[in-house]
Amino acid sequence: MTEKWQPTQDQQTGPISRVFDFFTEELNELQEELDCPDEFIYDFLEVIRNRWSPDSCHAKARQNKRDNPDAY
Repeated sequence: MTEKWQPTQDQQTGPISRVFDFFTEELNELQEELDCPDEFIYDFLEVIRNRWSPDSCHAKARQNKRDNPDAY
């Protein structure tokens, strides 16, 4: 069985924290612009999340590209 990937402390306090803050700010701005409820933002994030599901065609394409970099 493969070990689940875990970010380092530097990754958590660096790029992960930076992207989290960016997403949060952007979603707050989107919600203000649309005047939409939290439920819309929640559902919107679910659509985005599904693109990274290990079973999604998007995830499989990303993995194929990583496995075969010379083919692209």
